[in-house]
Amino acid sequence: MISFLATGIGVAALLLAAWTGVQAYRRRPTTEGQMIGAIVVEIALLVQALIAVFRVAGTGLREPVTFLAYLFGVLLVLPLGFYLAREERSRWGSLSLCFTAVVVAVMVLRLVQLWGDRV
Repeated sequence: MISFLATGIGVAALLLAAWTGVQAYRRRPTTEGQMIGAIVVEIALLVQALIAVFRVAGTGLREPVTFLAYLFGVLLVLPLGFYLAREERSRWGSLSLCFTAVVVAVMVLRLVQLWGDRV
């Protein structure tokens, strides 16, 4: 994994969560800009996942299966929130995207922890 990319993804996910959280507080549905932000975060997650898959073979991770499970699991969370936000055009759609963005940030943090825990 690349630490600055992981940090950037975590910060971007938290910014997306704050942005959609404000929208939910204001009782508004998600905007096109927020959806584009979610797509950008997902693309960054895909890039990070591709890099990590190629680098995991050469490292001595203590828990490679757990790492790979988190790595592929984090790719599924944001599209789910995106889908829910698209289907539910109310404040609850904004709240679901906010929640999934927070989950992405936490999972990226856990990936960084697992990557740093080498033999």
